[in-house]
Amino acid sequence: MKNISNITGGQNRKACILFLSVLVAAGIIAGAVFEVKSSSSLSCWLHQYFAPAYSGSTIMQIMANTFKSSLLFVAAAFLTGFFAFGQPLGAALLVYRGFGIGASAAFMYSTEGSAALPEVAVLILPKAIAVVLISILAVRELMKASGAVLAWWISEGSRDDNRISFRLYCLKFTVLIILSFIVSAADAALNYAFSALR
Repeated sequence: MKNISNITGGQNRKACILFLSVLVAAGIIAGAVFEVKSSSSLSCWLHQYFAPAYSGSTIMQIMANTFKSSLLFVAAAFLTGFFAFGQPLGAALLVYRGFGIGASAAFMYSTEGSAALPEVAVLILPKAIAVVLISILAVRELMKASGAVLAWWISEGSRDDNRISFRLYCLKFTVLIILSFIVSAADAALNYAFSALR
């Protein structure tokens, strides 16, 4: 059972990234459809602070809300990696992430019409791309760790190897948290610059 293959392996890395991207795209479509059919306002758990109208009114609020959303996602991915059957939960996390993007963009178009295009292009799209990349990397690591836990359950493993893997796992997620903070700061600055030019 040591040769258990999983989608995150070296040869399948491109296929893995493509599969994870498709999950995000499915979430975006689902979020947009939900927003179009829903008459109620979005909750922060659904829009995940992608919609500028809900992100905050000051530069610090925008930065804090964006970072909070990213931090919660990365933390959820980190913890889910410790479960043998965490891979489906990781897939669900990416669909959820995409849902927030799709719902936020659809909300802006439904309230502002074509006038929302510059706002979506400047305030949602760059942040969405950066956050999705971080989210995909987090879920890819989650899936690797989850697969390793499942393989350890099924077959004997080296404790020393597991300890090294755990350190590397923690390091990778620390880097993702730092990147999330940088994206949050850049998003707040972009919002400030955009509002100043309007």
